[in-house]
Amino acid sequence: MGGGADMRIGIVGVHYGHIAGMVQSARRAPGSEIVGLVEADDGLFGRYTEQTAIPRYDNLEQMLEQARPQVVLEGVTHRDKAPLVETCAAAGVHVLLDKPLCRTLEDWERIRTAVQQNDIKLSMWFTSRSYPPFIALKQAIVDGLLGDVVSIISTHPHKTTRSGAPAWYFDPEAYTGPFHDLACHGVDQVRWLTGAECVGVHALETCRKFTETPQLTDHVQASLALSDGSMATLTADWLTPQKTPAFGDTRCIVMGTRGSAHLRAYAKDELLLVTDDREPFAPELGPGTGGGFVQDMIDAWDRGEENFISTDDVLAVAEACLLAQDSARRGGEFVTIPER
Repeated sequence: MGGGADMRIGIVGVHYGHIAGMVQSARRAPGSEIVGLVEADDGLFGRYTEQTAIPRYDNLEQMLEQARPQVVLEGVTHRDKAPLVETCAAAGVHVLLDKPLCRTLEDWERIRTAVQQNDIKLSMWFTSRSYPPFIALKQAIVDGLLGDVVSIISTHPHKTTRSGAPAWYFDPEAYTGPFHDLACHGVDQVRWLTGAECVGVHALETCRKFTETPQLTDHVQASLALSDGSMATLTADWLTPQKTPAFGDTRCIVMGTRGSAHLRAYAKDELLLVTDDREPFAPELGPGTGGGFVQDMIDAWDRGEENFISTDDVLAVAEACLLAQDSARRGGEFVTIPER
């Protein structure tokens, strides 16, 4: 990278998750050139190329060989992510991933090995860091309004139906599980807001709504221990009522030694702060910054630096989520998260 030329970007899979926002951000980035798209669905390929033509490739290997991207944006199914990262890594190509990172802990080990052996970078589309109420919450913590953060509660409710969800959500050999899929945003929030690492977790899960075969675990609750002595409780569920005006009604409560914060996002955006010195108030929310994500990533990588959501961030969040799911499947056993 570097040398002033536009960064060559390839895309693999546009049928899932946040990929639409990722592609829009790439198109807005003046330092990027989209050089290829791998998508088997003709309708989806047409939708993403109706405004601007993008060369189409049959598979990732063909695109890497012929289009020579420097970074790949991916929106593939969970079980396909580890092979994609391994293939990109072998070609020396960086990867911007949609969440989650992968399906299993074994996949996580494969990805970490590929990244280390080939010296590539990863980043991930964790949207909270670019969303107005979370930006304001982070600033309040940086400004010291809350004192030291002691505890965080972060909820990640999502809406789905059996007929509306992709069929592979109900296949445990394809779907990672709701905590890694949904609460990865919360684990990223916790690490970002505290600056601390997750050092241990225990979790429980249940299935109360999607109980017919094949089932979908629809609620997971986890407690995280952090390296600075603070704690976090996170939930992930597929229980959001269908009449909710957004995909979910997210809440985040932060308790500090000098103040507290109560945040609501997506169904309605608001932040309420109260401190030892000031009665409850709602700070003004600024604009979101997600539109510039890809350009910021390009600028960082051109400088030889990590993106503000770094490779280590991506790997640490995924490991904590996967170990939380492992704990839940073992009845809530406390699991130590290894120091890396």
